[in-house]
Formats: sequence, structure tokens, C-alpha cells
Amino acid sequence: MQNEKPQDVIRVNDLSFTYGNEMVLDDLTLTVNKGETLVILGGSGAGKSTLLRLIIALIRPTRGSISVFNKDIAMLSERQLRPLRGRMGFVFQGGALFDSLSVAENVGYALRIANPKISTTEFRKKVEETLDYVEMRDFYSVFPADLSGGQRKRIAIARATITRPEIILYDEPTSGLDPIVSKRINHLINRLRIELKITSMVVTHILQDAFEVATRMVMLKDGRMVFEGQSDDLLLSRDPYIQQFVR
Repeated sequence: MQNEKPQDVIRVNDLSFTYGNEMVLDDLTLTVNKGETLVILGGSGAGKSTLLRLIIALIRPTRGSISVFNKDIAMLSERQLRPLRGRMGFVFQGGALFDSLSVAENVGYALRIANPKISTTEFRKKVEETLDYVEMRDFYSVFPADLSGGQRKRIAIARATITRPEIILYDEPTSGLDPIVSKRINHLINRLRIELKITSMVVTHILQDAFEVATRMVMLKDGRMVFEGQSDDLLLSRDPYIQQFVR
């Protein structure tokens, strides 16, 4: 029996993005398949974070198209984008928690938007279940100022997962964390893929973290793709830039 063709949930075609006179992304084409963790690897200024912002339509492409769940997001209004974004979670580089809200209110923020009339009992139950999953249950009433960097990242992941999205986009999820905490975050990303079948797209410049979570890798340089494939293939590449990056 032939293997089934992977189902793509994100499709980027001939994508370019210009900021002022600077070409940030240049004629990029890639897909993200259902159930995989695609790592976007590259140095500073490669266009990695810009790609994530384009996928959730915080910015619009200069040229080309982005399809999410078979919908061309460039053609959608803000109102039409809302249900699509509801199927996606986003973990910002710094966590982007609301400092004036407790951990519980941060994590349950999307619940309140989706269902303003949610009962206090149901709200607490869902938030506690989600905090339990990221091993942060005891932090329900704590405020972000009292959290470490790793704890903030786990709360940010909890906030992104509470509505059970089909896709999560991570922007540098382990940046600024020590190796032990980074391993914890990587383990959580893998758990979400394996246990909850969440498709992930992880932007990072840290090679070790990329190897720990990737089912497939793409490397960008100056807005262009210079590699696509498995981690073993990356190590064997003879491209001078990739060899320098790996070393």
C-alpha cells in the first residue's frame, strides 16, 4: 500500500515581504504538514519571525500567497480572520504576558474572548487543567513579575493551548533560557505534538533546540531558503553557510 501524501495545513507560495527598501523575505515557498513540527532555522535577520507574523496576518505579504487551512489569508478581512486565528496559537518570543493580570487571567484570556459568559467554575476548571499540563498549577494566582523566564514561557504556552488549537507558532521559545529550562520547554513542545496532535512551527537560531523538536527543518539566510529536509541531512550539507552555522 502506498504511503498517503501528507496533508498540508499551511502553504506558502512565492512569498516576498519588503520593509522599506529592505527585502526581508524573497520568493519563499514551503509547506507545513499536519501533525509535524517544522523548525525554521537561521541567524538574526534571516526573516524567521517575519514569516510567523505573516502567517497569522499581523502583516501582509508584498507578493505571493499564504494559505492556512486552505484559505488564502491575504484575501480575508480582520473579521474573517478571527475564526481562523481561533484555530491557531502563538507563543511570542518574550512570552508577551499581561503584567497587570494574574497567571490565571493570562492563561484564560482567550476563553473570556470566546465565551464572555463562561462561569467562574468552568473558567477555573479549564485554566487549572491547562496549568497542570504545563506543570504550573500552583501558580494560578501569581503575577508575571514573580515568574522566572522559563515559567513565563510555560505560561505563554498554556495560554496558547487552552482553546486546543490545531496549530501553534513559536517565536524563539527557548531564547534567553539556560539549557536545563530549554530542555523542559522542548519536551513540552514534543508532548503537545505527540499527545494532542498539535502541528507546530518553531522559529529558532539555536541548533540544539532545533534538533530536539524538529520533525523537519528549513533554514533561511537573508530571506531565502537555503535548506529543507531532515536534521541528519543538515549535518551532511556541504553548503559553506550551513557548515559555518552548524559548527
